[in-house]
Amino acid sequence: MALNINGTTGISGVDGSASAPAVTGTDSNTGINFASDTVNINTGGSTRATVDSTGRLLVGTTTGDPYGNRQLTVASSGTTTALELRSPTNGTGRIYFTDSTASGTGAYMASVQYDHTNNFMKFETNGGNERMRIDSSGVVFVGTTSSSPHTDGSGININPTAGLLVGISNTHAGIFARHSSDGECLRFQRDNTDVGSIDVSSSSTSYNTSSDYRLKENVVSISDGITRLKTLKPSRFNFKVDTDTTVDGFLAHEVTAVPEATTGTKDEVDSDNKPVYQGIDQSKLVPLLTAALQEAIAKIEVLETKVAALEAG
Repeated sequence: MALNINGTTGISGVDGSASAPAVTGTDSNTGINFASDTVNINTGGSTRATVDSTGRLLVGTTTGDPYGNRQLTVASSGTTTALELRSPTNGTGRIYFTDSTASGTGAYMASVQYDHTNNFMKFETNGGNERMRIDSSGVVFVGTTSSSPHTDGSGININPTAGLLVGISNTHAGIFARHSSDGECLRFQRDNTDVGSIDVSSSSTSYNTSSDYRLKENVVSISDGITRLKTLKPSRFNFKVDTDTTVDGFLAHEVTAVPEATTGTKDEVDSDNKPVYQGIDQSKLVPLLTAALQEAIAKIEVLETKVAALEAG
């Protein structure tokens, strides 16, 4: 075929081939050649990249598209697809990653997909198994698509409004590990103020709440420890969900002597008439117990002094 040079249409007339490209540099088997509605980039006499008639870019392969919607295909080991970028079909755009053993429709090792219809992005591994999803609200799902995995044990939900929700079956739901030194493993804040921490050492765990004197005012001694202590009603009971275990404790609504030890309101229900259960932090009873014990010790010491005086007389 003759080479045509035209001041209007440019240079035309030679298609070339992979081994003898139409446009080359000093290396005669490296350059660009043309086919029907196709442009190929070649090195060392082999085609390395192709832009075909549909606008697809094929890198490392010239294989046709059996799925009809690839926009970018990157191959390795001859024509084995390693990466595919597919245009949206049914509202979903995809990037696929495969390995040298993958073959056939849907045979891929991992993919990233955006579902335009439902407005979420998901990540798959092992040939189509969804492992993670990010929805339109910024919620991240790991191992689940449930909005409440803490209720069904299905995985992890990181929610901008609900926080971190974790539900795992038959193993620990989380591990916090501090290495190489003793100290804080987990810190708690209200707004930007520290209010507590969980500290670890090589042999123990400490649960700390704010207690520095510089945070407090109107400090007075507890003078009615025994009186208040006598209103407490320690009991033995079991929880309805664990009928075989009997424990010591309190009924939250009865702990009126230390109201800050309890949370919630007796017989409270939510908008669906479901119970909102009360809770108790029994550690907050320690100051009252200590004050009552000190009062009792003082009384005992007075009695011991009187008894000693009577015995001496």
